[in-house]
Amino acid sequence: MRTAMKLNEHIMLWNHASVKVMDIRYAALGVGERLASYRLPANAFLFALRGSARIRLDGALYCISRFHILHGGRGSSLEMEVDDGLEYYLILYKALLIGPSAWKQKHQSEENQPFRHQYCFVPLYPLPLLDKLEQMFQDWMKRDPLAVFHARGLFHQFVHELLWQMRRQGIEPEPPDLLGQALRYLHEHYREPVTLESMAEMFDCSVSYLTKLFKRRINESPIRLLTRIRMERAAELLAASDYSLQETAELVGYPDAHTLSRSFKKYCGLPPAQYRARSRTEGGVPDLPRACPQIALVADFAQCYSFSDYENCYQLKRSGGGTMHQASKTASAAAATLLLCITVLLAACSGASSPGNIGASGNGATAPGSSQQTNATPQPTVTAEATKSYRDSKGTVTIPAHPERIVDLTGSAIGNLLKLGIKPVAALDYGLESPFHDGMLDGVVNLGAQPNPEAILSLNPDLIVSLQFLDEAQYEALTKIAPVVRLELGKGTPSDMLLEFGKLTGREKEAQEWVEQWDRKIAELKPRIVQAVGDKTVSILQPHDKGIYAWGNKGGRSGEIIHGYLGLKAPAMIEQELIAGSGFGKSFTLEQLPEYAGDYIFTSPFSEEGNPGDLYENSLWKSLPAVKHNQVFFFDQKGAYYNDPISLEAQLEFVVKSLLGPAS
Repeated sequence: MRTAMKLNEHIMLWNHASVKVMDIRYAALGVGERLASYRLPANAFLFALRGSARIRLDGALYCISRFHILHGGRGSSLEMEVDDGLEYYLILYKALLIGPSAWKQKHQSEENQPFRHQYCFVPLYPLPLLDKLEQMFQDWMKRDPLAVFHARGLFHQFVHELLWQMRRQGIEPEPPDLLGQALRYLHEHYREPVTLESMAEMFDCSVSYLTKLFKRRINESPIRLLTRIRMERAAELLAASDYSLQETAELVGYPDAHTLSRSFKKYCGLPPAQYRARSRTEGGVPDLPRACPQIALVADFAQCYSFSDYENCYQLKRSGGGTMHQASKTASAAAATLLLCITVLLAACSGASSPGNIGASGNGATAPGSSQQTNATPQPTVTAEATKSYRDSKGTVTIPAHPERIVDLTGSAIGNLLKLGIKPVAALDYGLESPFHDGMLDGVVNLGAQPNPEAILSLNPDLIVSLQFLDEAQYEALTKIAPVVRLELGKGTPSDMLLEFGKLTGREKEAQEWVEQWDRKIAELKPRIVQAVGDKTVSILQPHDKGIYAWGNKGGRSGEIIHGYLGLKAPAMIEQELIAGSGFGKSFTLEQLPEYAGDYIFTSPFSEEGNPGDLYENSLWKSLPAVKHNQVFFFDQKGAYYNDPISLEAQLEFVVKSLLGPAS
């Protein structure tokens, strides 16, 4: 709960602050002009010289005129509508608590955000403040180091004068509604790449505090809420527009249609194409196998400026639109938390080992299938030699030197473990679908579409491997069970990914041997294929319900082999947008087909949705040179997503036979 900070406490924190002036600006707006939503890049003082305006600071309305002073914190949303012209100074600054005394204030600082407090008033004695402001601005604009240094000194005098007048007038600063700010930010920026780190930096707080704030007040993690916002918007677009799946993905913040499809099916229980079809034929989707959870946001979020408004909207939505899926997830989370608490308590009572054992490799010492007793002989403490440091996409993690019971949450990267001779104890459902892994995953527990803490806990893993998309709430829950490594998808080649798995599992030698063997095979085959193909182009195309996808040298579909390891030429559009660029796949319309079609085409339907077979019967498709010369090759649709070593070997065999003939 937000609590107002007494002014004396506020002044005390200024005494322990290291302050840096970021910028001093003068601005003038004419009658009727508006300043659209401007997010403050730093803490700020606004001092009105003359004129009048209506200002919304995070939705709180202030009517200001001459000599009003307003303070807002970093990340606050500032909107301005000018009534009678407005001239003002804006000072942007950054403050950081330092020194031994500041440590006592650390918790209070995180909770109350002292330098982000909001207040607006007319000082009793505005001229001393104005004199300092004008001198500060003149010095700042000289850009002379000594003058700028003087301006920084004047800023402290300005703050001192301001605090003195606030005490004289009984003005108490109000804490910011950080949750309300963050919720509004997510709603306004869901189309952009948003991370916990970028949000924490925006609102000048730590990642852990931001996550705890969300969990404590709305029982939701920021990233999971972001996903739900995107899913609701995607559902709206699918039901009410004719955008292709790729266009819809880009409009809701996903890099490609494949990523959106997986997330949408996970959250809503239906693939996007089926959702669109049923929403149009049935006037809605009342009979979904698993209803799409309602987002805790009203339609016009711009009117929900504070958390209290948001909470009312949230409760209204929950009472009117709750689903069994939501209830089961909440109960599941509660059960998992209780189970974790009991486990830790029993471990403490038994005196089994030091806390360092929890989640490292203590559980791995128990043989699979054996029973554990709380009064059993204590297990030996894990030594430094039994662990190692590994740097993943988020930071450094301490993991077992030779993990044996691994839970794989990467999905399409699971074959890296299999190639190294490791069968994971559990995996997500879409990690178990590759036809190239048939017979290799017998006995692996299917965790379903999402990580299940209860199921994972019962398996006693000593390592959990995921991709960087794991949200913070899931990550925190899983780290209580075992060390969690988050790998970065799309970084480097598939060979690089295998080498990372080798480092993870202590099987660097096996990984390096496969890479060397693969390189020798490519070196042997590449000259023959290049000679056969020559300067002709090769493209990878997949029709879907509203268009066609083109793929480059990443994202599976043999792209890493064709355009990566073999270096075969792609049509100019694919080369420019997907190979030279950062994109994985791109959707285009049937009319653009000649621009994306190569002299050789590798293809299959994007998924089992819709009726992509229509493309193959279209006259434009049949007129392509590749079709006329029988240079179109159909690859396995289910195996297309995977680019692990086992899948690459099978895909390479198919590519070679397609380009060189069956006898190659």
